[in-house]
Amino acid sequence: MKPRNAWDRTLERHLGRRRFIKGLGLAAAGLALAPTIGCQESTTVTTPAAGGSVGALTPSAGGQPTPTPVKGGTLNVAQASDLAPKTAVFTISPTNAFVTATVYEKLMHYKSDKFEPELELAESLTFAPDYKSLTIRLRSGVKFHTGRALTADDVKWNLQMLADPANGSQLLNFAKWVQKIETPDPLTLVLYFDQARPSFLDTLEYMLTADKETYEDTLNGKTFVGTGPFKFKEWVPGDHFTLVRNPDYWQKGRPYLDEITVRVLPEQQTQLINLQTGATDVAMNVDPRDAKDMEKDAKYRVVVAPVFTTLWYVGCDVKAPPFTDKRVRQAIAYLIDRKRIVDTLLFYGVPTVLPWHETSPAYTPELANAYAYNPAKAKELLQQAGVTGEVSFPYTVSAAYVPTHGIAELVQGEMAKLGLKASIERLQHPDFLTKLNGAKFGGIWSSGVGFMHLEPSTLFVMSFPYRVPNSSGYDTPEYRQLIDQMLNTTDAAAKKQVYKKMNELLLDECFMIPINGVQTPVAMSAKIQDFATTRSGQLLLGETWKSK
Repeated sequence: MKPRNAWDRTLERHLGRRRFIKGLGLAAAGLALAPTIGCQESTTVTTPAAGGSVGALTPSAGGQPTPTPVKGGTLNVAQASDLAPKTAVFTISPTNAFVTATVYEKLMHYKSDKFEPELELAESLTFAPDYKSLTIRLRSGVKFHTGRALTADDVKWNLQMLADPANGSQLLNFAKWVQKIETPDPLTLVLYFDQARPSFLDTLEYMLTADKETYEDTLNGKTFVGTGPFKFKEWVPGDHFTLVRNPDYWQKGRPYLDEITVRVLPEQQTQLINLQTGATDVAMNVDPRDAKDMEKDAKYRVVVAPVFTTLWYVGCDVKAPPFTDKRVRQAIAYLIDRKRIVDTLLFYGVPTVLPWHETSPAYTPELANAYAYNPAKAKELLQQAGVTGEVSFPYTVSAAYVPTHGIAELVQGEMAKLGLKASIERLQHPDFLTKLNGAKFGGIWSSGVGFMHLEPSTLFVMSFPYRVPNSSGYDTPEYRQLIDQMLNTTDAAAKKQVYKKMNELLLDECFMIPINGVQTPVAMSAKIQDFATTRSGQLLLGETWKSK
């Protein structure tokens, strides 16, 4: 089957009328404010007591949801990996997605289609004018599944656990920004930072709120206790785990489903067969080619997140000839046929030359069309750089990132036409990471990178390919200065100018060459409605329901 052009697909917002009206109410009341917009007074994010709209995944096929949700029923899910209890709370892992999305909640999450906060357990979040402190006011009446009331001390404990290196959290660097935590009353916390930290809300997009009194049992896989819409019922290792409706959930009338059962089915084909036979309602790991076929069948819905959270790219070792000359790196950028890669190899994804989705504050529209596929321009740049004969170098990929193997072969073929002889080396992932972390590729490589969907400065704090030091060996005073400005500038207009300057530098230097934003398809029965995510792709299942 010939895939549809990724650019020709119409992405539509998959929200029912109920959520649409609720979202209008938020906007009209001016209650959902961007967290890092500079102002003379403190910046506050607040929300109505019942919460607001959530971001639904965008359907690439299928009809519109029934206006009125249906209560009850079981959601049967197939996923490739089993639970990993020791990493369930403080380590970000897709293995535990259905537990972290149902049992636990966060203080807030970002909307899926806009870089705006949506509050969960927090009633308000207020930055000081200098962004050196953040006051958190919790909702009243929220209870853990044990019946114990949620307090400020519980949130303090979770923040302290993130800051403990022994827990292996990816949020450790963010948590270290917090120098002191005060709890003036049971529902209020005040966090004091080491300096102005306008991007700290990115931490809250991921931070779960776990019950400290049962945490030891969580590590052993005996129970998982949070404040979420579903309670943990059972886990049969290697087979399935089950979650049931929380009758005391603080959002009255939610969730709609009675139960969620997640079966462990490692093989993509097995997941597909179970979905086709009705044994499961949702298949998390179908082959993209099968998903394309299912788009044509009214019995199914194939959804992709509207904002990409991962980026496939080509990286260049700027200390290894001929990549010491940025014109050679620019030539490679012109040799990447991004649209062809998506249409014939990946089937889903957003071709891009910038590391940002168009909804990011850092997205610069006037720069988005740079490096359109142009072999003639690439040849001209190579000649200017003095590369006129054959040049050999390694092109490294990881065995763990299968899509990069096909990408490397396509890019290798284009480079060969101009005398750039790339030898593809496929390394086991630990060996690949050693070279990545040590900046020892000695040529080019392809891999994936994340964090571009959050506050833009986070990419340069958390992502090894972009931060300093990085895997390309790229480091200049101008680059460091722009990173500092992204971290510390709070005025909105000034930040926009900093973002543009950073994008211009990234496009000019080409030590990191984006290819496409990754969009992983999720296939499900057309009966499943309001299957939603946060901006970072974390599931939101409190309003998911199943039509008859």
